[in-house]
Amino acid sequence: MTMPHRIGFIGLGLMGRAMAMNLHNAGFRVAVYNRTRADTTEFADLGCTVAATPKALARNSDTIITMVSDMAAMDAVLEGPEGVLPAFTGGSTLINMSTLSPEYTAALAKKCFISGVEFLDCPVAGSKPLAEKAQLVILAGGKKETVEKLSPVLKAMGRAIVYAGQAPAGTALKLCMNLLVAQMTTALAESAALAAAQGLDPQLLFSALEESPALNCGYFRMKKDNIINRDFPPAFQLKHMLKDARLMLAEAARAGLELPVTAAVEKLLAKSYNNGYGDKDLSVVLRSLTEK
Repeated sequence: MTMPHRIGFIGLGLMGRAMAMNLHNAGFRVAVYNRTRADTTEFADLGCTVAATPKALARNSDTIITMVSDMAAMDAVLEGPEGVLPAFTGGSTLINMSTLSPEYTAALAKKCFISGVEFLDCPVAGSKPLAEKAQLVILAGGKKETVEKLSPVLKAMGRAIVYAGQAPAGTALKLCMNLLVAQMTTALAESAALAAAQGLDPQLLFSALEESPALNCGYFRMKKDNIINRDFPPAFQLKHMLKDARLMLAEAARAGLELPVTAAVEKLLAKSYNNGYGDKDLSVVLRSLTEK
């Protein structure tokens, strides 16, 4: 099997930094680009090439991986005279691992097809701790044979690949997964707020959860310290989940489907964002529930 030996990674945020580092640690030849150049220093120190522009990165890479915040950020690195797409040649591959809209992703897949560029739609399930341990679940859309060919690259960043179908199936599945994350987080925060309102120590909630075969899950355990200590270091920033919740609601509306619980979650996320908590972990919604 021939593996791409030159990987260009764009987007070194909370998730992207860990994912790019795992590729480097797996022995791939990794070059990076990031809008904030200071975030590339540790990669330069490891001997990785730091590209001045996305175009320069694409010219010297067989495969480009993008992990950026939203559609505007994606446009900024793909389009224009210094973007990735003008520099790509037939036979190159673009793997998008950001969470974008299915509509945008479908259009990007078509654009790549016309340019002779392979495209994979591969957002991930998991947050910063799992990214750091290469334990993400890759939700893959695109040609199955391309997913299989690039599976060594994907598995350097994750524990499993779930093939969803042609693009934008990976993105569609990611929105379904994040709907569960959003509702589980807000449910946990509301439960803790209700416990405190009744004079209970929220620690009792987690003690009870730990004894429940049905409810004792890894996600609640991951958020325990946040809730107990009321401290919310970002593992999944609230601003990104707010963006994703709005994408979920837009896709549901397009299909004529109502998501009333998700709509309520979006309002709580928006309130928390407007309170200045956008860069905190999304479990910070606890503050918006309990602050007067």
